[in-house]
Amino acid sequence: MTPEELLSQLKDIHEPAAIGIWPLAPGWWISAITVTVVIAGIIYACRRVIKNNAWKKDAKIILKEIVSESPTATLHDSIYKINKLIKQIARYKLNDTTINSLTGDKWHNFLTTFLNTKDDPNLFDNNQILLLSEGHYRPAAKNNPEDKNSKSESVDITKLLKSLNVWLKEA
Repeated sequence: MTPEELLSQLKDIHEPAAIGIWPLAPGWWISAITVTVVIAGIIYACRRVIKNNAWKKDAKIILKEIVSESPTATLHDSIYKINKLIKQIARYKLNDTTINSLTGDKWHNFLTTFLNTKDDPNLFDNNQILLLSEGHYRPAAKNNPEDKNSKSESVDITKLLKSLNVWLKEA
């Protein structure tokens, strides 16, 4: 056989078959599972944050209602609503139903420790705490624009509501 005959018997070069996408290599499976777990974790964390801060959204809505009603409301009504809001928040945050029954000195001490946090220990001054704990025992003031007590009480309530709004933002 001549070299030319031998060369004619050779077949052309065949390329290997193309590599398919399936089955996926183990690295792709690990990557897909990791991405799925990370996305699920992010969704879970976001939903948990939203759920845990739902009380804050509700409290801000109630506080806005109290602020809008405070110019026309009596001191007793405003203090009652503010105390009720604080008790609702405390019940939720501390998971303690005995907070509803606190009055007098126990309520005063609780307000001092609950509202004045470590980060901002002087957010609520002693007059505001006293107004919350003892304000509903004060004699009802008449809505007389010339009455100095009426003006000072409305200023006290306004300061108290501002402090409570700041506290809610920080909580």
